[in-house]
Amino acid sequence: MTPEDVIRRYSDMVYRIAFARTGTKADADDIYQEVFLRYIKKMPDFNGEEHAKAWFIKVAVNCSRKFLGAKCRRHEVSEETGTETGQSDSKQEYGNTYRSPEERFCADERKKQLYRELMKLSPDARLLIHLFYFEELKTGEIARLLHRKESTVRVQLLRAREQLRNRYEEDGMPDFLSV
Repeated sequence: MTPEDVIRRYSDMVYRIAFARTGTKADADDIYQEVFLRYIKKMPDFNGEEHAKAWFIKVAVNCSRKFLGAKCRRHEVSEETGTETGQSDSKQEYGNTYRSPEERFCADERKKQLYRELMKLSPDARLLIHLFYFEELKTGEIARLLHRKESTVRVQLLRAREQLRNRYEEDGMPDFLSV
């Protein structure tokens, strides 16, 4: 497979993970670029589909963690609004031809509501929900990728689901979160 094919194959997944961690398009774009820059520089030799997917997930998570840590040191966060001071609105116009993963996900109102509620969770909780439900990784795989115990991942996933359930008391839980 050519590097272009590999990038095409994993680009949506990497972007979704970066966005799940950061919650903004601009930050997710930066992380996306960093992940694929690392891929181009290293050109790792993968031992199959699972190995490649695990590599991209791991690098996306690590780049997100590093990016968020550096961002916390670079910017002050307003206590009143919870937004960064000195930053412009993170919503960027990409033109009519570009639809980001979150825009594609938010095609209907129920999904938009779920998306808004997911953005209220911590970056770690969003990441766990994303890896488990959207990337369809098992808790053991997530634990291995995040260097955590599987029982820890299960408890953290349970807590993230519970936070979402509390937000959905009136309208009912989406079917896929009721597990």
